[in-house]
Amino acid sequence: MRAAQAAKEGAKLKEVMEVVNKDIPRVGFLAAFDTLEYLRRGGRIGRAQALLGSMLKINPLITLKDGLVEAAGRTRSRSKAIDQLYDYVAGYSHIEELSVGDTACPEEAGALCERLGAIFPRERIYHSKMTPVIGTHTGPGLLLVAILGDK
Repeated sequence: MRAAQAAKEGAKLKEVMEVVNKDIPRVGFLAAFDTLEYLRRGGRIGRAQALLGSMLKINPLITLKDGLVEAAGRTRSRSKAIDQLYDYVAGYSHIEELSVGDTACPEEAGALCERLGAIFPRERIYHSKMTPVIGTHTGPGLLLVAILGDK
């Protein structure tokens, strides 16, 4: 968002890249899945793992670390997964930008935005829909938070 703002204000490509490179270490990301089925379909987990996860109602959490997707835990219910997203944001001492993204769960995303309004001004929370490509790999029910700030 800051890179887009710099470009909009007339920054050259090199200057936009400087903004991006400066902010990368300060970006946090946590996502919760509603189902493991689409990860199985995409070959990221096996059939047995997906079946067991469905039976136990496991909601995996992922993050990005050094540009790579990494497991960040799992919860046994959707509400606990959403609590984890909230707690992740609450763990930041200073937030400059905050975004909530979703695939086909706008009510949950809206409720999370409202809840996060206690931590960060609600009118500044950017709510976005994930692209069809992301949705294909994650399925409906992906809910994520992305933060620019300091822990």
